[in-house]
Amino acid sequence: MAINLREIEKTIGYQFNNQDLLQQAFVRRSYSEENGGQNNEVLEFIGDKALDLAVIKIMMERFGEITEEKSYSEFKLRNPKYFQTKLKEGNFTDIKQDLVKKNALAKCMEKLGFHRELIMGKGDINQNIQEQDSVKEDLFEAILGAVALDCEWDMDIITSVVERMIDFDAYFNHEDSDSSNFVGKIQEWSQKNGYGLPDYEYSINNYEHICIIRINGTNIKFLGTGSNDAKARMDAAKQAYRYLLKEGYIINKYKEAVGDANYERAIAQINELVQKKMIEKPEYNFSPIHDDGTVSWICDSYIEGIDMTFTNIDGTKKDAQRKCAYDMLVFLMDEYDEEDSD
Repeated sequence: MAINLREIEKTIGYQFNNQDLLQQAFVRRSYSEENGGQNNEVLEFIGDKALDLAVIKIMMERFGEITEEKSYSEFKLRNPKYFQTKLKEGNFTDIKQDLVKKNALAKCMEKLGFHRELIMGKGDINQNIQEQDSVKEDLFEAILGAVALDCEWDMDIITSVVERMIDFDAYFNHEDSDSSNFVGKIQEWSQKNGYGLPDYEYSINNYEHICIIRINGTNIKFLGTGSNDAKARMDAAKQAYRYLLKEGYIINKYKEAVGDANYERAIAQINELVQKKMIEKPEYNFSPIHDDGTVSWICDSYIEGIDMTFTNIDGTKKDAQRKCAYDMLVFLMDEYDEEDSD
């Protein structure tokens, strides 16, 4: 059960001296019990501790510094220099817990697509266990544990890998990390279609981070930029995803569920998406317009969770509603991507 270790190394930004450690990080106990050999459980334990140290190091570099306080003379030091931070201990505890909690690490694995490379026993495969958050969390920690052992606990290397796997800028800038899972989408498409993991190439130009994503075996290549490697990778994946969507390599899920938007059937198509739990039930609000004895109806409509209002006017409520429903479908199928709804 071979996995593309070189592509994983490129993604996390670290080349192993002993690549067997990286492979071990992907081996579940269910596989080793059936086939022998080592699994990733101890690596998970090591990675858990390494992650704590790396996250603390990153937080202190962001929010702390050694400052000179000449006026502070409690210890009668001539030029005292103390470590000071912008946040209190309780704030750091909350941030660290938020960054390393189960679902946060699971989302990182989803974005990278690594959980689909897990080497598992038959029982795990049958239960599709790789989709569980706890399993994704374990894999994250096992990979980091393998890195820690291989680099002999070089904290600069460990921290660099963690920054590749977790987008700290998005977290500290209060960006919604769920709104930009293009890396996971691209990797899922690439693996599903037999191309394996995409190839990522990183560089820095005048402090701007650059990532080039390539789909192996195709001519698909896009360049992304950002303030760090994770953002540059996401930008490149976003461009690649939109290209695949535009060219029909990836089918819009709403269109796949109900077919092309049909004006006469628009209300029924919207209701079908509601029944399939793909969207919330739309709200339709009507108000009359009286003009020279005739009445027209304005319909304002929206779908919870989608930042867009649809407004139309017609001679009957039904026709005004149908126009709104059709506009919703067109928006969902041609313009809207729920992974980019910020």
